[in-house]
Amino acid sequence: MKHRWLTIALRCLAVAICCGAAANVSAQELKDLRWDYKLEHYTPAEAPAYDAWTISPPASGSTQAKDLAAVLESISHEKDLAISGIFLRELNRQPELQKAVMDFVAAQPEFQKHPPPTGFGRWEFKNSARLRALVEQGILKSPFVTDCNAALAKYGKAVKSASMEKLFFTKKDGQWGWDAMVWLVIDPPPKSEGRAPARP
Repeated sequence: MKHRWLTIALRCLAVAICCGAAANVSAQELKDLRWDYKLEHYTPAEAPAYDAWTISPPASGSTQAKDLAAVLESISHEKDLAISGIFLRELNRQPELQKAVMDFVAAQPEFQKHPPPTGFGRWEFKNSARLRALVEQGILKSPFVTDCNAALAKYGKAVKSASMEKLFFTKKDGQWGWDAMVWLVIDPPPKSEGRAPARP
């Protein structure tokens, strides 16, 4: 019984943290966001090891953060030009991205006929794979990714796919939302086109 209540308490704490973080994410245009970038060494199981840049929101205390255009310009002068992707971290909770994705997902028959369960930790359910694919499509069709592609186009690059982990849905006052760890894949691993990059 003690273990059961401990599990419930931990889940409630995780939900509170998640909701608190979401409440602190305000609407910002891509040009106003700041990013860090780091050269990572990847060792995927089914492809040769390789180096590629990862772009992500700055960690606390970062003093090197730049806007996306400046990050891409800096990378263009480096020896290694491959960019594995952009890790959104909490930016997936931005109101515009939330709305763009849910407007797309909610219009799909799969979502309308079989809406998902809600709440933190509800990652796997009967049609979770199909809804995850719809969320990925919604992300790729969003104005946020359109803006990213506009910046990437100067260097002959584009977001090729979206990869995510731990997707779950929320619903408050009739309003659907979603949350997940999201990567925008730019340069897939060598000899594995279309697959998400291995995690560093």
